[in-house]
Amino acid sequence: MQRVLVPWQVIAGPLDAEAFSRRLLAAGTFTLSRTSISSALTYGMRSFDDNGFTGHRRVIDISGDGPNNAGAPVVPARDLALASGIIINGLPLMTRDSQDTRWSIEELDRYYTACVTGGPGSFVIGVLTWADFADAVRRKLALELIGGMPPDEGPIPVQADAPVDCLIGEKTWMRQRGFSVP
Repeated sequence: MQRVLVPWQVIAGPLDAEAFSRRLLAAGTFTLSRTSISSALTYGMRSFDDNGFTGHRRVIDISGDGPNNAGAPVVPARDLALASGIIINGLPLMTRDSQDTRWSIEELDRYYTACVTGGPGSFVIGVLTWADFADAVRRKLALELIGGMPPDEGPIPVQADAPVDCLIGEKTWMRQRGFSVP
């Protein structure tokens, strides 16, 4: 499910940012138990076509607490976005305070790095505690405004030794539903 909380607009300064923030907070949130990163990417790609703006870059931010487990697989949607010149950044929420962790995976940052994000200057910033969330969002916005990682900072460290199964969310969902999955 996708819905626009605040329509596209230019944020030219602090007053615009504050007004945008107020509108976003007033809109509230609605969540379901499943995650379709692929649908979010597809929706995001289409929203660039008719938003009335032309920017220097096109960037989609994906933030979430689990892997793709609904809709189409994430890799083809990611690859389509990258082929159209869209950059995808990630903010995986790896907090462990959820009541129901059967849908979460360890090292969600690795999953985002291998399966979700990409494009020139793309990055992943993992959030381990809610106390870190505001700083992670500020850092993400700063990196996007400067167009990538500053040369002196290097990439966001992510452990990428073992391969990542980009269908882990779908497989977990099927196992929870009682299906046999390899």
